[in-house]
Amino acid sequence: MKKIIFFDLDNTLHSTNLKEIPSQTLKLMEKIANTPNMYLGLATGRGPKKIPMLEKYEHLFTYKVFINGAIAYKNNKRVYNNPLKIEDIEQVLSLVDDSKVTIGFVAENTEYVTQHSEEIDYGMKDFDLNLPEIKKDAYKHMDVYQLWIFAKDNKDVEKIANQTRLLCYPWHNGGSDLVDPNTNKAFAIAKLLENETNYQLITVGDGHNDIKMIEMADIGIAMSNSRFTELKEKADYIAPHVDSNQLYDFFKKLNIID
Repeated sequence: MKKIIFFDLDNTLHSTNLKEIPSQTLKLMEKIANTPNMYLGLATGRGPKKIPMLEKYEHLFTYKVFINGAIAYKNNKRVYNNPLKIEDIEQVLSLVDDSKVTIGFVAENTEYVTQHSEEIDYGMKDFDLNLPEIKKDAYKHMDVYQLWIFAKDNKDVEKIANQTRLLCYPWHNGGSDLVDPNTNKAFAIAKLLENETNYQLITVGDGHNDIKMIEMADIGIAMSNSRFTELKEKADYIAPHVDSNQLYDFFKKLNIID
């Protein structure tokens, strides 16, 4: 039986605090990728051009899910994508007070924002991302797969998100992703694996956007550093904190690897 193992990126494979992929995690990635009948998958909220920490290791991944499931690749070939509808984007913009809330437009390989603010500056720096260019009508000229929303706190984000049909995935206080209701990591993984047979699916993550892929897996693993109780409750196992550098030993203890 094949083992197909998908990992979230930020604070699962890569430590935001240490700004590195811990050595045991690298060892685990290489072990999975180089073991017969084991396949490595990535499932991240980032876009394809926003994963510099994986530059040397991207070749290890058979499957890649980007932008919370809006785009998916197998062997570097795009097999699925689901851009936002323009009417959904314009509804969000109509609900926004320009002086208080910043909206970001996330395309496959670039991003734009409606304005610069303290909130977006904080969010970008926390994840080592550059501040995007301001372009309020960017969505009219490209496929947008995800909106960013930055406000003073989560209540402002929730107030706007609750008036739309879009799903809201928080990633820090006052910062969230808005995606199409049919976009999530689990749906994209299912699309990637729809022609696969006789496999065991294992998923690992720490975020709110990882809940559905944890639920769908034969073995769902939550990182102990996750701040989302629901994720931990739905996981089969809790892995050590990303900064503790114990992920290889943990997988070996579970007999997922030899």
